[in-house]
Amino acid sequence: MHIQTSRLGFRICATLLGIGYGIVGVYVIGQSSIAPSPELSGRAFWMGVTFIIASVVSISVTWLVSDLSNIWCLPPRKTKPKREK
Repeated sequence: MHIQTSRLGFRICATLLGIGYGIVGVYVIGQSSIAPSPELSGRAFWMGVTFIIASVVSISVTWLVSDLSNIWCLPPRKTKPKREK
């Protein structure tokens, strides 16, 4: 495995998104103990675990894949409006 350094700004922004997923996951796991019912507590815990897994996957994919065009979708290109004659 090789860490990619092309499109550095895009990779940093995607990493920040992954860190955000991780922060939400840790927060949800921390708050799952004060849920009003055991069922909600379990759901919150596993939602937090899912967010942490998404965080790890998104950060690792962002830095290890050379071509990000099929993973993190770029917005479509804007076309110039046609002039009427």
